[in-house]
Amino acid sequence: MIRHVFLWKVAAGSDPDKVIELLTQLSTRIPSLRSWEIGKHQGDPGDNGEPWDGMLISDFDDWKGLEEYSDHPFHVEVVAQLKPLVADRAVVDVERNDA
Repeated sequence: MIRHVFLWKVAAGSDPDKVIELLTQLSTRIPSLRSWEIGKHQGDPGDNGEPWDGMLISDFDDWKGLEEYSDHPFHVEVVAQLKPLVADRAVVDVERNDA
């Protein structure tokens, strides 16, 4: 299984709920998605520094599934709409052997 983790920080003046709304649309339109979880940061970060505003975790059966997701025209469209709404983003893709 391949786990794709996407973190973002909302740009000043952008609506955090719009980011969630855009990303949530992907869960119903990309056939290679195996599982999906999205959420906004909650709580005080304390001494941990400035947190990311949200995270998206999506799982795929294999690297081909992740590639299909990344290249899917709807994903490309959502990314284009998302870029102006985020100030920073990070992605990590890992292969998991436990699922």
